[in-house]
Amino acid sequence: MDTMRFELTRAEFERRRLLRRATYVWSGTLPGIGEVRLTCPRESWHSGEKQTARVAGEGVPTLAFRGVRFRGLPRMAHMQLSAGVDNCRPRRRHLAVRRSDRALRIEVRGRSYRYRVLDDKRRHELTRKGVVVTMTRSEWRRPRTISGVAEGDADGLDVGLAILLEGVYTRNLSFGGAVYSWPGRFLSRLDPTDLADLLDL
Repeated sequence: MDTMRFELTRAEFERRRLLRRATYVWSGTLPGIGEVRLTCPRESWHSGEKQTARVAGEGVPTLAFRGVRFRGLPRMAHMQLSAGVDNCRPRRRHLAVRRSDRALRIEVRGRSYRYRVLDDKRRHELTRKGVVVTMTRSEWRRPRTISGVAEGDADGLDVGLAILLEGVYTRNLSFGGAVYSWPGRFLSRLDPTDLADLLDL
């Protein structure tokens, strides 16, 4: 089984100003694939309820995840995922209790993926048949580094997708995280300007 290790480093390139939120980029090199960049949020204006995270690079298809914005990230509400010209709507079981049952299910380019949180909220795992990509954030919120280990016959789509999902608000992939984040997510539905994000300086 092949193993690929990589690390992305954060650089803030646009600071928060009036009616704008800070935009972050994590960049690094995937061995045997090339340079890759995760940008979140892709749009910096506060207007509109949707937010987009985006991955692009050498040997990686252009990937984007779009969902209702929450604290400067797209969350898993009204979510859409695109891989180049291919689009899909990931699925998950909202009422499940076990982490394995709450996993995000993605069908794209003929592949079936599952993305779940591990024992630590900073660690996630993307799997498909024959491939496992484990991602670890140095901190949960706006980590300095995001590291990954890909095992199996992983390619640019597998690794790029795992990186993309690190730019998504995924606390509710565990039952405890869903309970913790519910008040903020509920209030953000009532306030279209997402007051929680505006006050998170």
